[in-house]
Amino acid sequence: MTLRLLAAALFATAAVAAQQAPVWKLPKHGAAEYRRTYSAVSDVAAKAAEAPALDAKGKVPDELLPDLLPAPWICQGELTDDQLAIGDKPRDLRDVLRLVASDLRLAGAVKLRAHRIVPFGDLVVTGKAEPMAADGAQSLTFAVATEDPEVLPGESKATMAKFVRDLCKHQAKGELRLRRTFDAQRGAVGSWQGELSLVYEESKGAWRKLVVRDAWDLVAVHDNQDAAFRGAVAQAIREGAKWLRRDLEKLDRSHLLDRDDKSNTYGAGRIALALLTLLHAETPVNDPVVAAGFAELRKRVLVDTYSLAVALMALAERYTPPGEADLLRSGTLAAPKPRVLSAEDKKIAAEWLAALLQNIDTRHKPDRRLAFNYTAGPRFDNSLTQYGLLGLYAALLCDLDVPKTAWAAAAEHQLLQQCDHFGRAAVPQLVRYADRAAQARGELQKQKPSTGTPAPVRGYCYREPTRPAYGSMTAAGVGSLLISRFGLLYTGQAKSDALPKIDAGIQSGFAWLGEEFSVRSNPGFVEKGDDSYYYYLYGLERTCELAGVALLHDRDWYYEGAVHLLALQNRNGSWPVERRGRLMIDATCFAVLFLKKAALPPTTGG
Repeated sequence: MTLRLLAAALFATAAVAAQQAPVWKLPKHGAAEYRRTYSAVSDVAAKAAEAPALDAKGKVPDELLPDLLPAPWICQGELTDDQLAIGDKPRDLRDVLRLVASDLRLAGAVKLRAHRIVPFGDLVVTGKAEPMAADGAQSLTFAVATEDPEVLPGESKATMAKFVRDLCKHQAKGELRLRRTFDAQRGAVGSWQGELSLVYEESKGAWRKLVVRDAWDLVAVHDNQDAAFRGAVAQAIREGAKWLRRDLEKLDRSHLLDRDDKSNTYGAGRIALALLTLLHAETPVNDPVVAAGFAELRKRVLVDTYSLAVALMALAERYTPPGEADLLRSGTLAAPKPRVLSAEDKKIAAEWLAALLQNIDTRHKPDRRLAFNYTAGPRFDNSLTQYGLLGLYAALLCDLDVPKTAWAAAAEHQLLQQCDHFGRAAVPQLVRYADRAAQARGELQKQKPSTGTPAPVRGYCYREPTRPAYGSMTAAGVGSLLISRFGLLYTGQAKSDALPKIDAGIQSGFAWLGEEFSVRSNPGFVEKGDDSYYYYLYGLERTCELAGVALLHDRDWYYEGAVHLLALQNRNGSWPVERRGRLMIDATCFAVLFLKKAALPPTTGG
């Protein structure tokens, strides 16, 4: 055989081997969209031996599965670096099926561990997998059992024992069966059908069998933010705004009224949030419903931090120049322009600001350490402090007299609230809008994520940093630091000693958000996974926009979050609540604000 023929034969053999080796080949920052068929049932037997044979048909207890069904998408950013499996932590039992179905490494002996599938603990999948057939078909059958939760990076053994172990209260065993096909031409799993069954002792003399069935069929592979995506986002924003406008037509709805005792004015706060959202969704200022909403706000006596802050944000948005956010993202505009309010609106805004400045944690002097409570009193939380600072930010843009000391004092408090990293460190990898714009102008050869010294991975919880961190509060904490930084720069305090410490805190916070990144749940502390989901996404959007961050740890946070929101939207334009007792108006506002990229990028120096 000549060398040429030998080379050709070797090339052909290598090509066949490459074709046979399955690997995800999704476009960079793109995604695979699927159509799903899903069901979950359960039933109870009196004896453990009888439970596995049950033909379960009953309702699933609320504690076993979150209300929101994860979206049937696989985003390229979710995959491991070798593009063979999903690298993100599974969200719940349904995500365990998705995790196994997407893992192209499964052949021979298999042991997978899904951490903290509440209320069961760590779910361990074991067995032997036959190799994938030449046509891409593969059938998998594995044993499933729960084990005590492992200590994860960024926490201590004591933290896990105190806050996590009690959430994992059921020991379970069962089986996972799955059939799938790999579509080599499209570089994705083409279809899969899976069933996960678990049996556990619910109470004495009651053994529950839970069966989760999920089936996905590939619809399309999408490029990042393609035309179909952009069209779907625009439509979702329009439909969401229509629903909000209808809800705001009757201002005497119960959820828009304030408490008679005036201990809070959340009804007014919801009106303000809906107005803020409608304005971002490009509803005209002179729209009758918008005009009536603002007229109602001006009549209300606002009391609590949340309502006062969101009212200031809505009023500032009413006077925001069109297109300003895009100019700031591109670097064309150096800083936001002051809002020119009418005399009437400036008067009411000043009154709201004065009331907001009273709602502080009274244990500290506000010029030294500033944090916000519902009303004045000896407590704070990171959510209210975030809203308080957003209100001050809006007031500053409205050219109101915000104390210059507020920004350093707020940063001083916020830096004390970051949770311990327990030795965990990572380099925050951030690609900024300004870099993308410079590349588009030919000023940069290629985009590179920021590199540098690893930062301690430190998140935030609701109050003092004695509990595990989670996504919504970490986004709130980092956002508060970013606003404090902007306030210092905007008020001529560029030489403040606080700035280096603020920058270090921001880096640590982004390291946490990048390491724990997910848009399928509220990440971090597992107890909060299905709580405040929309609030988390809104906080993630705001934090990334405030810092001008387009890619977080090489993840297109906006694209991934948006495809999940698009999958969740109700037919009437609203979004379903993530937990019973929550309000659809809040979920819909946060979803639309995320999709619209509502946060205004300030000058943050980054």
